Amino acid sequence: MTKWRCKACGYVHRGEALPPVCPLCALDNSAFEEILPKSSKENKSKMKEGKLTMKKFVCSVCGHMYEGNEAPENCPLCQAPKDKFNEKQEGTLQWADEHKIGVAQGIDSEIIEGLKANFVGECTEVGMYLAMSRQADREGFPEIAEAYKRIAFEEAEHAAKFAELLGEVVHADTKKNLELRVAAEFGACQGKKDIATKAKQLNYDAIHDTVHEMCKDEARHGKVFKGLLDRYFKQN
Repeated sequence: MTKWRCKACGYVHRGEALPPVCPLCALDNSAFEEILPKSSKENKSKMKEGKLTMKKFVCSVCGHMYEGNEAPENCPLCQAPKDKFNEKQEGTLQWADEHKIGVAQGIDSEIIEGLKANFVGECTEVGMYLAMSRQADREGFPEIAEAYKRIAFEEAEHAAKFAELLGEVVHADTKKNLELRVAAEFGACQGKKDIATKAKQLNYDAIHDTVHEMCKDEARHGKVFKGLLDRYFKQN
């Protein structure tokens, strides 16, 4: 079965006869070109000559990818004009923009202090809302508990963005982040163990049990980070 491609929109028609018009972009059938089978000798010959090397074009409006010798006159999805297509280059992708760590470093000190205060505030709200969620569960209000959890996650995202802006507790280097967190979890494990031990000596059993369990959690967290550090960044 013969395959035909509309040069304007990329629509592929299968059949011996062409339709009167392209069902996608409504241009007459003169816009169609035959797609030669890859197994044909003629096709292989033209491929060697570079005549059938298909380029890839990406619509900058909707992201549709079109394959052909040139971009279509209009995007078949969003109808954006031809000049909105960019040829996709092989190799390293050059992103138009992205988030960067520490963009607030070196700016006005008042803004810096405000960002730091907000970071601490957002972190506090995460713990506070999760504690409120647990309390709502205990009172038999599971829907309220779930709302607190959802909002706590949003506050955690806010905290993460403040951390990225400041670039003080997070670095643009995953290996360094892992190394620092292994050390931090190790220290936190010991610190909680000390508190739990003291609480036990004073017969504060509830505090001991809770903090001691957290101590074990910190050890588990640290081992996870250490395992990832060794797996991805171990020096040969």
